[in-house]
Amino acid sequence: MTSSCPLSQNPWVYVLVVTIVIASLTGYAYTGTRTALDTTVHKGLESTAAVMATQINASDIAGLMPGDEGSPRYREVVNQLRTMRSMDDQILNAYILKVNPDQSATFLVDDLYPDDPAGSAKTGELSTDPNRMEIFRALSVPTSSKEPYTTKYGSFMSAYAPIDDSQGGSGGNTSAVLAIDMSASTYMNAVNSSGYAILLAGIVSILLAGIGILRWGKPKK
Repeated sequence: MTSSCPLSQNPWVYVLVVTIVIASLTGYAYTGTRTALDTTVHKGLESTAAVMATQINASDIAGLMPGDEGSPRYREVVNQLRTMRSMDDQILNAYILKVNPDQSATFLVDDLYPDDPAGSAKTGELSTDPNRMEIFRALSVPTSSKEPYTTKYGSFMSAYAPIDDSQGGSGGNTSAVLAIDMSASTYMNAVNSSGYAILLAGIVSILLAGIGILRWGKPKK
C-alpha cells in the first residue's frame, strides 16, 4: 500500500490558500507602511512650514496691498521665503495668505511672483486652494492638506502654519498663514516608495510558492 502526498490530490487548492494568505499579509504590510509614510510626509511638511513661519516678521507683511509686488518690502519678504525654501529641494513654492472673516484666503506674498508673474499669484488674489478649513485652522496650529489637490497652478500637497504677531514669542494674535507646496507627484513617490517594494516582494513570494507547490504536488510516475 502506497501513500501519496496530499498535495498531489489537488495542488491548486493549496496554491489558492497560499496565495490568499500571502496576499493578505502583503496588503496589511503595504497599508501599514503607506500610512506610516503618509504621516511622516505630512508631519515633515507641517514642521517645515512652522519653522519658516517663525522667521517672518508680521510687520513686514502688514498693510501689503494689490500693486505692491514691485515694492522693496515685498521683494524683501520674497527673498526671505526663497532663502528658507532653498534649504529643502522638495518645496516648490512658499507664500503667505491672509485669512478673511468669511474663511476665504487671499495672497499677500508669493515667492514665485518676481520671476513668473503669469504663473503665480498677485497680492489680493483669492486662493482657490480647496483646503479652506485647514488654512483656517492654521491660524492656530500647523496643518496640511489631507490629500493632493489641483488648482490652475498645478497639483500639490501643502502645509500651513501661523505667522504670529511677535517673533520672540506668541503674542496671541495670528497675522497671516505661511504656506508651502510640494508637488503631488513628489508626495506620491515618497508615500509609495517602500510600498512598491512590499507589493513586488508579495507577488514574487506568491509565484515562488505556487511553483513550489505545483512541482512538489506533482504525482510521481
